[in-house]
Amino acid sequence: MFFAKVESINIDGTLYEISNAAMVDTWNCKECLVEIYDFMDPQRMEGECNFESYTSWKKDLMKMLKEWDKMYTKHAKSIYPEMNKIHTDAMKPLMDLITANLNLHNLE
Repeated sequence: MFFAKVESINIDGTLYEISNAAMVDTWNCKECLVEIYDFMDPQRMEGECNFESYTSWKKDLMKMLKEWDKMYTKHAKSIYPEMNKIHTDAMKPLMDLITANLNLHNLE
């Protein structure tokens, strides 16, 4: 889920405040991921990736993937209570559905 760089976000009538650290960290991860998607765009690859340039193209892609891995690992280890609240609230209906399905399955 990508959020804009804002200090608060309104989802279904609930206003969530987002700290600057969470905002910057999320934005940096998003930026790395979008760079990879742009780099692998078929139209761009058609012009830039050929037999002669494949090795350098692959090297650039690996560099981007390593940067993404480093950025995402840092992001995954970070605990932002406000982001956790957004994710928990967003997943509650799914968790309720899974629980109901499990309960129904256990009745059989």
